[in-house]
Amino acid sequence: MRNIKLLIQFDGTDFSGWQLQVTDRTVQGVLEEALATLTGRPVRVYSSSRTDAGVHAFGMVVNFKMETTLPLVAFHYGLNGLLPPDLQVLGAFDMPDSFSARFSSIGKTYVYRIQTGDTRFPLEARRSWHVRGELDVEAMKRAAAVMVGRHDFSAFRSAQCDADNPVRTVDMLTVERGPDGIIEITIKARAYLRNMVRIVAGTLVEVGRGKKDVDWILELLESGDRTKGGMTAPPQGLFLVKVHYPEPVTPSCDAS
Repeated sequence: MRNIKLLIQFDGTDFSGWQLQVTDRTVQGVLEEALATLTGRPVRVYSSSRTDAGVHAFGMVVNFKMETTLPLVAFHYGLNGLLPPDLQVLGAFDMPDSFSARFSSIGKTYVYRIQTGDTRFPLEARRSWHVRGELDVEAMKRAAAVMVGRHDFSAFRSAQCDADNPVRTVDMLTVERGPDGIIEITIKARAYLRNMVRIVAGTLVEVGRGKKDVDWILELLESGDRTKGGMTAPPQGLFLVKVHYPEPVTPSCDAS
């Protein structure tokens, strides 16, 4: 029995999220259908993250187990030939039996992208949140800094979040404006609450607009009151950038 890991990339615009659904188009559904065509048998795929509808991934890790003699190149190039342009495999890897895309992960890095100004750029419409006007990036940086570390993030999770413990450790949270003018909020944490990154982004935008300050962030962390926090930013600005694992995790691979 082989344990095969895939590194996949997708534009989430036309997907109803990762998780398999009966009627809607999902990343898991499309990937499993292509794998079934390739191997001639049903395959259940497990992911490192369950992204929402409209959210993208530069590099999501998934794994599945099956008896097969197909070479790794078949699960890379062969599978890509069966997949649509908005979902592709970046690499295929043979892993130890103990590896789990979800449970072996020690953290994830996300980026949330914001386009500012009075005009929405058409080429950014599917991959950033357009916020009219300008934002004070320096104020956003100061607000982001107080969220780094171990905190109760109850004020930064959706009402549908079913996590028993709202305490999370944020290892990094930065705000930078790139040369193209796009503001990128980058966050690395060991685990996340539901919609946590999008709520962090929405909250930082309130600070950037000058409506709130750093003290407000501290109050939110202390109170845990979601109703007092910022909006949940729209999904199209969110990218899963990298899933982190202990090293080494890749004994053999085809990532060319």
